[in-house]
Amino acid sequence: MLPRARDYERVTRRIETALGGARDGGADDVIEAILDASAGVLAITGSCWHRTDPSSGLPIAHAMLGEPAGSLEESLIYEFRRPDLNRFAELRSRRSPVSALWTETRGEPRASARFREMIEPAGAADELRAAFVDPFGLWAALVIFTERRMTADDLEFVSRLMPAATAALRRDAAARALAERPPVDAGDAELGPSVLILDRDDRILAADAVARRRLGAVPDPRPVEVPGLISFVAAQARWGSDGRSQTARMLADEGQWFLVNASLLDDGDAGNVAVVVQPAPGASVADGALRALGLSAREREVAALVLQGHSTKAIASALMISPWTAQDHLKAVYEKVGVSSRSELVSLVPAAVPA
Repeated sequence: MLPRARDYERVTRRIETALGGARDGGADDVIEAILDASAGVLAITGSCWHRTDPSSGLPIAHAMLGEPAGSLEESLIYEFRRPDLNRFAELRSRRSPVSALWTETRGEPRASARFREMIEPAGAADELRAAFVDPFGLWAALVIFTERRMTADDLEFVSRLMPAATAALRRDAAARALAERPPVDAGDAELGPSVLILDRDDRILAADAVARRRLGAVPDPRPVEVPGLISFVAAQARWGSDGRSQTARMLADEGQWFLVNASLLDDGDAGNVAVVVQPAPGASVADGALRALGLSAREREVAALVLQGHSTKAIASALMISPWTAQDHLKAVYEKVGVSSRSELVSLVPAAVPA
């Protein structure tokens, strides 16, 4: 039996109460609250989600519940290599970032290769995707597998939850960015870039000792050699970038950020990829924090220059704006961040200094 309007309303109230009380909870708490409350009305059989780098939209951590269909490695084929529907790269730019294969295909989900080859064989009737996106970036990506077909009412129900859930996820990202300030590992930074070579199935063909140590510091719920983020950038380098290298940030257990760059090697048919892993520059880390704090693109530019020690006059010159305009942007930054001076901003936000 399909849910009734009162069923959606009851679950919505439950989720709103949970989100309102989750201001000190993490991203997983937010998404688990949604999944736990809506499991019955959506007939959920399994789910997986990624906490994402707000700028690139690539995963920095992921988790799963129940029995999700397929695997990360399989899903990457449909996300980057083969034409398919409801890809997150497209979904995040839509007016409504919530979609299901049944409604997207107007009742013909087998038009999706992902459904035919991965979802249907696993026994799921449909797949619903939600991109938690706002003007400051993509904060998480959720995939739900269900034992019945999704309806327009189901999508409307999930869509109504998105603004509050996205705000909660961005609050969590801001709290992480400002609270998780591990001491700089000077020894690791001095080691510089580390390298590993992956085959087309993301098995490590070769790696230096530093790369293996850094991989060991990155959590992943799956028994695999390389974290999901590396699989994503490697897939992009193989299939989605016309031979261009791909770069993203990766988060380790202790709050340290790494910059990951993947490049397809000469023999493209072999699918081998070189991956360089190194400590992330301060500017990259600061950008994520400033996005989480709700700063606009121009405000992030001003704040980054302040963190690098530039004067108001130098900021105005660099951005080709008047000093008065630069000062207005800076006042807006102070208000959003909750500080009243340059020194407070510098002490609060990870420094955007060159690596």
